[in-house]
Amino acid sequence: MSLIPWLRGNEAPARLSSRSPAEMVLETLMMELVGQMREAERQQRERSSAVRKICTGVDYSWLASTPQPTYDLSPGERLQLEAVCAKIHPSYCGPAILR
Repeated sequence: MSLIPWLRGNEAPARLSSRSPAEMVLETLMMELVGQMREAERQQRERSSAVRKICTGVDYSWLASTPQPTYDLSPGERLQLEAVCAKIHPSYCGPAILR
């Protein structure tokens, strides 16, 4: 990524987002949830791989690795989570993520 566009002073200033603070909170919290789900899946794969190595005594993961199914939220679950996230005031978004 080049830093040249950032260093130019003659470009028009960036526009502020037209999204409301509530929409930004919703998007931030949903992205955080997706990131947490991916991290949990990665940790689960590492644990199962370690158990497999202990049980078999060998590591064949280099030979063939099948794609692991990922957990996806159903549309109903996503709507419920979005409804809960929409109730969070923008000033509480950071503390909600840290919990």
